Amino acid sequence: MRLFRLEVKRIIKSRRTLALFAAALFMSVVMAYLPVSFESINRLGEDGKIIELDGLSAIRFKRDYYEKTAGDITPGKLAEALRTYQSYVKEYGTLNDVPLDIYIENIMAIRPMLKGLTEAFADPKTGAAADLMDIDPVGVEQHFYEKCVSHLDDIMDLEQKEYESAGQFAADKYADADQPFYLYPGMSRDAFDYTTLYILVLSILCVAIAAPIFANEYQTGSDSILRCTKYGRMKLAVTRILAACCIFIIIFILGMSIHLLILNLAFGTDCLKTSFQMLFSIINLPNINLGQLQIILVFAGLLSLLATISCTLFLSARCRDSLTVLLISIVVLFLPIFAHSAFAGASWISTVLPSAGIGMQNNFLYQLYNFNFLHIGEASFWTPYVILISAAVEIPVFLFLAVRSYCKHQVA
Repeated sequence: MRLFRLEVKRIIKSRRTLALFAAALFMSVVMAYLPVSFESINRLGEDGKIIELDGLSAIRFKRDYYEKTAGDITPGKLAEALRTYQSYVKEYGTLNDVPLDIYIENIMAIRPMLKGLTEAFADPKTGAAADLMDIDPVGVEQHFYEKCVSHLDDIMDLEQKEYESAGQFAADKYADADQPFYLYPGMSRDAFDYTTLYILVLSILCVAIAAPIFANEYQTGSDSILRCTKYGRMKLAVTRILAACCIFIIIFILGMSIHLLILNLAFGTDCLKTSFQMLFSIINLPNINLGQLQIILVFAGLLSLLATISCTLFLSARCRDSLTVLLISIVVLFLPIFAHSAFAGASWISTVLPSAGIGMQNNFLYQLYNFNFLHIGEASFWTPYVILISAAVEIPVFLFLAVRSYCKHQVA
């Protein structure tokens, strides 16, 4: 335990660690502030003029404004909202011709509910979204959730036609989704995009901290002395790895806690009850709400971060200087992003690497609401499962290799 405390102290007292830790906390606030600052909405003033609200004032207004439409998205409620929408558009010709005051008063509150209708009643052959004016409210009232299921089948036929197992998995997964869906408009998709972007920033900072854990002492020569001590080699390697991982876990949890606390205080916790399908796509597979989505992103982000850090520790134990370790680790961190772009979608390369759940278009959030599958023969594997399982396997493998490489290291 004393050796563990000394290792923790040695890592924390480094100027590099302190600077990067401060940067991690600062970025947690910045990444939470940005989606809040981008919020805007128009409302009617007392004199009938349009007032534009931004930031927290816009969010506060939205809480009150959307409260009357929040709740379960029943087919009857949807049909009534569609009739209201269609009546005003027919009266004024097009949606753009509806006077702004009437739009704000009567249409804007029901638009989040109607978003899913254009998907559910999409063209089965092309997947093109339907026009709200072409949808029959009676059909919505009688068959909305059935149309959601048929639209999912159509999409799987379009995207995974050759793989029956993928379509069957999607159908079974979607059948578990709780219905009716729940909607409380508030937190935007941008907020979740910035959460995943913050996880990427945290990963970069933690990789920078982890790179010199072993390699720096190879450079200074102090490692040659430590190897001759009573607890040198294996016990020192294991203790050093445990100390580093504990620090990274604390940094991640603290940074994410601050980030999500700011977001949830700004947007309110009521919107976290919203069904995943109502914010992203009406045919998304996970049976979760936005609060559960935050927890899943934290867990998946931490797992991917630890897998990436484990790889960095292995490289640090293997290479002779920290700069080489840092450069290779950054390449490994960004490789899934480049692979996702190069292969125009999910591939084994972009999903089995340690940092597969971290990035931009390839990150875990995007994998959750897309329909990406990897195939071996006739078997199909949903990419979020591949990412989590790969990371869980890689953590102990890379940590074992790090200890083994350190114990076998020979001074040049």
